[in-house]
Amino acid sequence: MGGLVFLVPVLLVVVAGYSVGYVVAEALGVDAPEAVAWPAGFLLLAVTTVALLRRYRRRRARSSPPSSGPPSPRR
Repeated sequence: MGGLVFLVPVLLVVVAGYSVGYVVAEALGVDAPEAVAWPAGFLLLAVTTVALLRRYRRRRARSSPPSSGPPSPRR
């Protein structure tokens, strides 16, 4: 069941990219719009993944205090 929590949003992003790619390819008169639609879907997934990872890392970097190691003894 845990896999569905991850796979459903992934599938939705790929299908959204596929749909947009298919409509655009069909409007441009491409002979095989599926050949354009699948890469468009996976490209949207890649772009979404990179954007979410950058946002996650940026938020995590802001919330954690800077680590400079153990305090040095003062003389």
